Amino acid sequence: MRSKLTPITAIAFALMATPALAQTGHVGGAYTSNDEGETDGFVVEGAAAFGLSNSIGLQVDGDVALLDSYGDDFMGYDINGHLFYTAGAWRFGGLFGAAGGEYDGSGGNDPATTHWGVEGQYTLNRVVLGASAVWGDAEWIISPDIEYENYDFRGDFYATENFVIGANYGVGTLDNGGSDADMSTYGVNGEWQFSTTPISLVVGYQHWEIEDAPVESETLSLGVRWNWGGTLQARDAAGFRHSASGLIGSYLGY
Repeated sequence: MRSKLTPITAIAFALMATPALAQTGHVGGAYTSNDEGETDGFVVEGAAAFGLSNSIGLQVDGDVALLDSYGDDFMGYDINGHLFYTAGAWRFGGLFGAAGGEYDGSGGNDPATTHWGVEGQYTLNRVVLGASAVWGDAEWIISPDIEYENYDFRGDFYATENFVIGANYGVGTLDNGGSDADMSTYGVNGEWQFSTTPISLVVGYQHWEIEDAPVESETLSLGVRWNWGGTLQARDAAGFRHSASGLIGSYLGY
């Protein structure tokens, strides 16, 4: 138990410490409900961006989830690191992440993933377009051992500096060593920050499925965040608004 809680403890301490160090970022909490396994619960999440030079930056983001899934309690985590280069309106870089969790009474067959990839975005006034390519390995999600890849495309529109709406679409493949399958995802999201206080409200919907198989999930999330670093548009301009999720997050919806 201790080894599995160590990453969760590290993320919790990181979320508490980053406001004093990072240039921009947020910490928040959300309620999430997913129809896969009648999963619902709460997520504590955060992100922080650091400027290493005028053109090179670093972002760390992650979450800790406490869910009721398949009638069992589930505690999970997801963490990502990004190193990127900014040139005018363009930003591109690489990422690495890991996720894991524990079901009560699982007998040790708990899900875990690692993933890595590349990402980029282009900013045009109020519109931000982004894409990422991610490859990963997963254990005890749908199958004991899976290799996967995913290609995501995103767009965000800032109606004002503190109100943004976005959409995403992605495709990918799963390979368990004996067969492979295609998967796809799409969703919408929005965030609004109050003009007099650095608190924002967040809402999102996400659909994920494996093609030609009875495996799919739909997730609705509602949350609140405390932000630092200026307006939403200024904060998001310092890093990546969206971060790649491990296969656990896609499947369980956090």
